[in-house]
Amino acid sequence: MTSDENPGDPAHLPDFEDPPVVEVALGVQFRPIPRLRPVEMASLREQWRSEYPVVLDQPPLPPTIEQPTSGPRTTQLVFGPALQTRLWFLSEDQSSLVQIQHDRLTVNWRKLDGVPYPRYPAVRDMFDRSFDDVEEFVADRGFGPLEITQVEANYINRIDAADEGRGHLEEILRHWSSLAGHHLGDPEEARVAMVFRVPEIGTPPVRLYVECAPAQQVGQAPVLLLTLTVRGAPTTSDLGSALGFMDKAHAHIVHSFAELTTDAMHEHWRRNR
Repeated sequence: MTSDENPGDPAHLPDFEDPPVVEVALGVQFRPIPRLRPVEMASLREQWRSEYPVVLDQPPLPPTIEQPTSGPRTTQLVFGPALQTRLWFLSEDQSSLVQIQHDRLTVNWRKLDGVPYPRYPAVRDMFDRSFDDVEEFVADRGFGPLEITQVEANYINRIDAADEGRGHLEEILRHWSSLAGHHLGDPEEARVAMVFRVPEIGTPPVRLYVECAPAQQVGQAPVLLLTLTVRGAPTTSDLGSALGFMDKAHAHIVHSFAELTTDAMHEHWRRNR
């Protein structure tokens, strides 16, 4: 990449014909709106019924805020009446998901039944439309504005460990060395976690979290999950600032994925550029 190229320009991002991404989540946290409860959202459910006919209740997620000091992410515990919940609005095939609670809105694309990844602009558009609907909904009812406090972009990639060798991260990660010199040989299982500061995006601190860890569902072959998440505060609390944050976060995630993984895996995933 030359110095005059925009790293967020899709023409300059690494691209793969067969990327291993199995889930993408784009979301925001906003100042709590206590009245944004399931009982109040009947009309919103009707508005979304044709696109998201399946509705499920889930436990609410606690706030997660990036703090100036390094270390584990801060999760705030909020005590009060147990009236809040998180609603899942699912498409018919359940590959598209909108999650909403009194202080969060997140959209997810999930790879189910071989549905190909629709690419970032489609998921971004899904978030944009969902946010507009929720913003109009709360404004019409006098619940107050949606003041965004945190933005998050999350990519989960699934790599078949049966093909690559469980615990052999050197096959996946460019900067990982084999531990064959250990007196017990290669580890049966290994995991890696990294945290990077992300400059020139939002209001500091903004961080990129990278984790590569084994996972296995009952009755299925083991896999490695390579997860990349960018989180932090936008420059301002409006939707435009949040979308700009997401665009830059997406670019950092794609570049980091390409920089951290090996050329052999790039060939396997059919890298174009």
